[in-house]
Amino acid sequence: MKHESIKPSQRKRYEFIEFQLMWGGTVGRKILTEKFEISPQQATLDLTSYLDLEPKNMAYDPRQRTYIARSGFCPAFVKGEATEYLQHLEMLHHGYRAPDEIWPANIPEFDAVAASTRKTDPATLKAVLRAIRDRHCVEVLYVSLSSESESPRCLYPHAIASDGHRWHMRAFDRDKNRYSDFVLSRIEKITTKKDNDQELPEDKEWSKIVDLRLQPDPTLGDRQRERLEIEYNMSDGDLLLEVRQAMLFYYLRFYGFNPHDIEEGMIRNKSSFSLSIKNLEEVDECIGRRS
Repeated sequence: MKHESIKPSQRKRYEFIEFQLMWGGTVGRKILTEKFEISPQQATLDLTSYLDLEPKNMAYDPRQRTYIARSGFCPAFVKGEATEYLQHLEMLHHGYRAPDEIWPANIPEFDAVAASTRKTDPATLKAVLRAIRDRHCVEVLYVSLSSESESPRCLYPHAIASDGHRWHMRAFDRDKNRYSDFVLSRIEKITTKKDNDQELPEDKEWSKIVDLRLQPDPTLGDRQRERLEIEYNMSDGDLLLEVRQAMLFYYLRFYGFNPHDIEEGMIRNKSSFSLSIKNLEEVDECIGRRS
């Protein structure tokens, strides 16, 4: 490929150039110098070298004294997807970036839902990460909403996972002899036990990849169904998601299903997003409900 030999720092500036052309229609030397703290000469070199690589993507407009996107613009360094733009707004909203650190040149008026949850103690996360790395046991005092027991639990974490709302620790529970998920923010006390001699079973639910096939609710009209197929980028009316079996419950909730809502012994095939599960029997079996 013609772009494989480009240095990472140079590639990042080319990505920025395309981002500006894609979403603002223009890009100039000033915004490059300010964003990457480079000299005007380097910014000029970046723009002219990009033009040499992708001459069909931009042209210099002497009236505006800047480069403008051409009608046949086709990004080569970014995907050109809306998520690339919206992720910058999300990072700003959640405080991960300052206004001068995100790429949109003109930040629109916007807002986003921010889930209000108890923050995870950094010391807890560090202890979990070290236990995963060193294959150690952690003794935790865990506040469970399904049990009033507050006895210390001996857990062997091997991964962390997000359900889109909270982060969990995936761990082997020695007392219950099974793998379970534990919300990090519900760990009130954690102590590392240097015990990596215990032979642990394979976490088959974590390793196994299963299919979740979604489709528009069959009760929808043709126009509504077509709209959903476009919205979710479905192929032949199907949205195929390949997910870890251990994450299947979270994916169902993410797409508007309530796995606890049972009808005739199975998940009620009704989503708040007007979707339905095409392979319901397979998915219901993979949920593996516990008594």
